[in-house]
Amino acid sequence: MSNLLEHERQIRYLERVIARGRLSHAYLFYGPDEAGMLVVARAVAKCLVCPNYRGEASIVGAGDGCRDCLQIDAGTNLFAILLDVEHPLIPSKEGRKEISIDDIHELRRLFALAPAGNRWRVAILNQVDKMSREAADAFLKLLEEPGTQTLFILIAPARELLSPTIVSRTVPIRFSGQPEPRIPADEKIRAAVRNALERGIPEALALADQVASDRDLRSRATRALIGYLRAKLHAASSGERLRLARHIGRALDLTDSLESTNINPRLALDVLLIESIVL
Repeated sequence: MSNLLEHERQIRYLERVIARGRLSHAYLFYGPDEAGMLVVARAVAKCLVCPNYRGEASIVGAGDGCRDCLQIDAGTNLFAILLDVEHPLIPSKEGRKEISIDDIHELRRLFALAPAGNRWRVAILNQVDKMSREAADAFLKLLEEPGTQTLFILIAPARELLSPTIVSRTVPIRFSGQPEPRIPADEKIRAAVRNALERGIPEALALADQVASDRDLRSRATRALIGYLRAKLHAASSGERLRLARHIGRALDLTDSLESTNINPRLALDVLLIESIVL
């Protein structure tokens, strides 16, 4: 539980996309080994697989000691598969130092059939940086054709240790080895967003360029933008409120896409800011 509570920002994001049905098909958790990424991955799997939690979005509360949850913790649940060097899917007499192509072929076989009913299938690939080159090539094909109700969670110390092609097909989430504080209210980013919207498109494009590559700054900037628009809505005349409300709805949808899909973050921010200027 402590590992979960130490990563409030990452868990809040994951709970939000689960609650809204906006899960990507693949996430890359990266950071030091002590960051507890496997604990978070298992908790996500419980939210999706365990019959007692399916449909719930509380990651911190997942895990009630039922058979499914105990199997997920043990790595034996067929709907929440754990694969790493210590937990191969194809046993070998020789000690392995990498995830083999045979393991990926077995994972493909296990995921070949559609899940029964509305069940999710989750594959947690721990130590994914220890895949053999042949295994990585085979996994890329599986990643490109995930199937419905299927989620891959990749875990590695650093994204640079993986093929850029694999990374590009995931939503990266960085974990720290230290507990992360709550994200404070950021007056500077709110002022930057307000100034960009008031000064025009060149200023807005410059702001998008500054924050696009940093997930934390992007999140703060989009929250500041929505707050700015809502303030305008409250102050608007009755004739302007409907148009502003519709734009806020579109901005929220685009923000969700920015956080839960592989949409180009720079282009998404450009659209959000420019459309807010030309209202």
